[in-house]
Amino acid sequence: MHSWKKKLVVSQLALACTLAITSQANAANYDTWGYHDNTTTDLVWPYDTDNDGIADAGGMDPMGSDGNYVTYNGFVYYNNANGDFDTVFKGDTVNGTISTYYLNHDYASGSVNQVDISNSVIHGSITSELPFGYYSITPEGYNGYTFNNGTTTDLDYNWYDGDVFTLNVSNSTIDDDYEALYFTDTHLDGDKSKSTNETFYTALGVAVNLDVESNINITNNSRVAGIALSEGNTSNTTYTSEYHQWDNNINVSNSTVTSGSQTPLEESDGFFGKSAEPSDYAGNGGQNDVALSFTDNAGSNYSMKNNVNFDHSTLLGDVEFTSHWNNDGVFFYSTGHDSNGDGVLDTNGGWVDDAQNVDELNITLNNGSRWVGSANMSAEVIAPADMYDVAPNSLTPGATIEANDWGRIIDNKVFQNGVFNVALNNSSEWNTVNSSVIDTLAVNNGSQVNVTDSSLVSDTIGLTNGSSLNIGANGVVATDHLTVDSYSTVNLTESTGWNNYSNLYTNTITVTNGGVLDVNVDQFDTEAFRTDKLELTSGNIADHNGNVISGVFDINSSDYVLNADLVNDRTWDTSKSNYGYGIVAMNSDGHLTINGNGDVDNGTELDNSSVDNVVAATGNYKVRIDNATGAGAIADYKDKEIIYVNDVNTNATFSAANKADLGAYTYQAEQRGNTVVLQQMELTDYANMALSIPSANTNIWNLEQDTVGTRLTNSRHGLADNGGAWVSYFGGNFNGDNAKWIVGAAAGFAKGDMNDRSGKVDQDSQTANIYSSAHFANNVFVDGSLSYSHFNNDLSATMSNGTYVDGSTNSDAWGFGLKAGYDFKLGDAGYVTPYGSVSGLFQSGDDYQLSNDMKVDGQSYDSMRYELGVDAGYTFTYSEDQALTPYFKLAYVYDDSNNDNDVNGDSIDNGTEGSAVRVGLGTQFSFTKNFSAYTDANYLGGGDVDQDWSANVGVKYTW
Repeated sequence: MHSWKKKLVVSQLALACTLAITSQANAANYDTWGYHDNTTTDLVWPYDTDNDGIADAGGMDPMGSDGNYVTYNGFVYYNNANGDFDTVFKGDTVNGTISTYYLNHDYASGSVNQVDISNSVIHGSITSELPFGYYSITPEGYNGYTFNNGTTTDLDYNWYDGDVFTLNVSNSTIDDDYEALYFTDTHLDGDKSKSTNETFYTALGVAVNLDVESNINITNNSRVAGIALSEGNTSNTTYTSEYHQWDNNINVSNSTVTSGSQTPLEESDGFFGKSAEPSDYAGNGGQNDVALSFTDNAGSNYSMKNNVNFDHSTLLGDVEFTSHWNNDGVFFYSTGHDSNGDGVLDTNGGWVDDAQNVDELNITLNNGSRWVGSANMSAEVIAPADMYDVAPNSLTPGATIEANDWGRIIDNKVFQNGVFNVALNNSSEWNTVNSSVIDTLAVNNGSQVNVTDSSLVSDTIGLTNGSSLNIGANGVVATDHLTVDSYSTVNLTESTGWNNYSNLYTNTITVTNGGVLDVNVDQFDTEAFRTDKLELTSGNIADHNGNVISGVFDINSSDYVLNADLVNDRTWDTSKSNYGYGIVAMNSDGHLTINGNGDVDNGTELDNSSVDNVVAATGNYKVRIDNATGAGAIADYKDKEIIYVNDVNTNATFSAANKADLGAYTYQAEQRGNTVVLQQMELTDYANMALSIPSANTNIWNLEQDTVGTRLTNSRHGLADNGGAWVSYFGGNFNGDNAKWIVGAAAGFAKGDMNDRSGKVDQDSQTANIYSSAHFANNVFVDGSLSYSHFNNDLSATMSNGTYVDGSTNSDAWGFGLKAGYDFKLGDAGYVTPYGSVSGLFQSGDDYQLSNDMKVDGQSYDSMRYELGVDAGYTFTYSEDQALTPYFKLAYVYDDSNNDNDVNGDSIDNGTEGSAVRVGLGTQFSFTKNFSAYTDANYLGGGDVDQDWSANVGVKYTW
């Protein structure tokens, strides 16, 4: 950067004043505008008496005279000794306009062009121009006055590139709220005193208005009501190279920039006694909604480069960017120029480096910054037909036309004199208002752009690292190429597809590396977006787990028609686990029709015969079903078409990405020709649990029956058993006695659980049992029992989409058991007992519904068990009162539980039929004549129910 100075002819008085420059040492209040009133004469404004549109001469008396005139004392630095300001404002309040004109046009070589404002309030504005005011704001006449210090004239009119003005604002406010000087003019009317109320408008636009190269730093909870930067004088005859440019930089940290006001607001309608403020953002696109304005100089040979950065800050208002060709027709030639006089246009002139012929505005929002407003650009373009030595640097939302009699659309590339780029980083946000037109939009690192009741046009839009573009009701986004990368999302919501209206227009959409195009619209919104090509692809590099993640097209529950080519351009081997399949996601009630774009490239024309083969879909895809529900019958899902490719010759493949719990079954996608349907798989975890509850209840009851059987079996072996009290923890045992009857009652309480994958059932049961046993003299015995049981079951599971589901049911049951056998005595201590038994349980339950809406009808569940087996044991007697009896059991068991149940209206088999073998080992030990303990273990396997093990531990006391 260089330093530039304007040479000034300075009066002796002004030079002397420079020696007396001091700072505003103490905080104070200042008024820059005032009125000198001659109480004898009246103030006469210059009226347009001849109606020529120009104010007539006359009016206010000269400043410093003994007349009537508006005063101004707001220059920075130069005239400080005469009551104006130095370059530091600290804890001050200034009412009016501060002008840095003489600071920027200083006479002292090497002085710094800088103003520092801290802990202050500027109730008005700052300008680098000579301040001015006006008494008439009607279109009939401007009627303005420009103020200067009256002591200097410009000598050097050159621009010096790099002589930058710096404005530092810290913990301060510049509110643009000094609209006008309101004063009373007192004068004599004859010999009577008279007064009139007068208004002298002093507003210059927004809070900061600069026409010099500027660095503006706004920090520490400051608030500025608008910034307008314009390219001023750029003349310097010593500059002959192209590498000079007008640079502006604005940095806003932990602060706010709002709109300003171009018109007075104090005389407008109020609200409960308050007038509108310049910082009030109406969002109607008017001139009072502008927060940032950048305007280049149409007569300049040099480009204007503007860089704006917000960090943890807010921008509330519209941004205006106005660009012109560099001195068009003199230096740059937008329609071409004949450089050698041969009658042929051969150049566009300007600088050799195209970038120096282009103005720029780059706005970056960082670290949670927020912008509410529109981005407006006024720029001019050159179509390829007029490009002689410049190259395209932008795209037109319209089209360029071929230079022949056909005049057909051939391209969208143009050369544009101004480029407007917007970037959002690190959780920043832009809420668009009205219409916005820019060149590039980059949304990065968790940032978001929200477009609702507004429109956004950008040549390209790119989203990375978990960012989002949210297009809501009446929102429209148009771009040539939309890229959704690295787990970012484009959300299309609300009602969108009416007639020819779509929310998103783009030639190409590329969704990659986990990005999502999320179309969540109504069933009949068939064109929420329009594109020629939708690419679901992935990067070429796997992540640290070796996975390649592709883009996702999610239609949710829409019945969506894709009038675009669906493309997955991965070329890796599909047999590899990390192949980057494109993902098509939907809910089970969604449907996707893929028509392709139908583009044949005008193949019937003789001079343009390349033909698109109209392949609606190419590549390889996984189809993901996102929802899960317990509702719905089999007919609602099984073989339901979810994708239709309107091209029987498509080579695209579709396979299942997951299984989804739908109703009572899981389903996955299956391709059948050019369609994809839902293929029924296995029962869901929660349905499996619900259907297993009756058989689980039966299992508990069987264990309880085995416990009673063990009690009766043990009564027939070991020391004498004349009846008594007993307690048992589930097991199984069979026994008999000679010519004895045992009659008893038992109460059983059981807790159990059943698990299968994510499904679980917690069981509680209560049982009352009456039993009897007869052991005859011929060693034949008969055991019998009757029981009533009540079962409580709590079910829980996790569905395929991670949703927790639960429910509960109760049931009652009656059961019986009958067993008969014969005891073969082996000496005095051994025995072998063949037996046969039959038992049955008859359950009835209530209807119930799980939390995911799966309905289970109450059912009658009947279970019969038939068993043929043999018990064998031997009693070791140690004394009259003590004995040990080990025993062994082997049996054939057949379960006959042929049942089914209605789930969501469908009958599903939940019986447990089949043969099994029971093997058991146990022992009984009598501690005394009346007290004994027993334990055994059993295995049952081979049928629908495998009992890997059961244990029975008990004690009894006989009378």
